Amino acid sequence: MDTYFHGEVLITKISKLPEGLKKVSAKDMKWIVADSENTGNHHCVKEADGVELYEKDGVLYMQNESPAEVFCVDTARHDTEIIPPGIWEINRANEHDYLSDMTRKVAD
Repeated sequence: MDTYFHGEVLITKISKLPEGLKKVSAKDMKWIVADSENTGNHHCVKEADGVELYEKDGVLYMQNESPAEVFCVDTARHDTEIIPPGIWEINRANEHDYLSDMTRKVAD
């Protein structure tokens, strides 16, 4: 599988990291990859050896030499997803409002 979904988060395998990335530091043993605006149920990647996250232009990238755990603060809302080693782009799904003809990131 080359794409994983965790709620509104899309994790897509890519062939290489883009140039000009900034390394992101984990906080409290995790990286928040999708902030929950409404419920507080953030989507996170667990800090682990061999897992690094980067950012460029508001997009997150993950390079993991070992399996990476993607989880929610409220573990009852979504199952934990194990992402195999690789290079990944992490995005939030989009939704289109046909009445306003606007596309926006999905809110949680």
